[in-house]
Amino acid sequence: MLKSEHLARYRDLAVLLTRYGMKDFRVNVDPKDALVNPEDETSLEPGVRERAEGFATKLKEMGPTFIKFGQLLSTRPDIVPPEYIEALEKLQDQVEPFPLSDVEAIIDSELNVRVSKLFSEFEPKPVAAASLGQVHRATLQDGREVVVKVQRPGIRPIIRQDLEVFRQIAEKLDQHT
Repeated sequence: MLKSEHLARYRDLAVLLTRYGMKDFRVNVDPKDALVNPEDETSLEPGVRERAEGFATKLKEMGPTFIKFGQLLSTRPDIVPPEYIEALEKLQDQVEPFPLSDVEAIIDSELNVRVSKLFSEFEPKPVAAASLGQVHRATLQDGREVVVKVQRPGIRPIIRQDLEVFRQIAEKLDQHT
């Protein structure tokens, strides 16, 4: 059963798929059709590159679960054309970092200790930022160099909600296919 508290997310997904997915994605029910010959030029509607960029941008706006979905799609040339692969690959390593103040608050909250007490050095600029978290270089008080991976703030309830939405939609599709 679809839940009313998720109406905004259902709408976001519907807009996403109707604006982008219906025109360019290759979704085949027959497994033998899933193998795509790269030399086969399937006729894509004009503007595929712009739609691919828009799709990747929209996934980024929709948050970490959808960024992960885009990362997965970037590995599926049997489903999305090369223009989408190229746009979605950017989601692998071009995610904005979150502020150091959030990093410090998360470490303090989860470990019950301030960053300055744990580390003699903590690099404020992350080494990498991804959909679920980011990584900082640091030096422990005893001199050992470490990396610290910190989850994005508020990520758990967002992912829980999105996975519930996916499950509900999958159940509805299963009932009607």
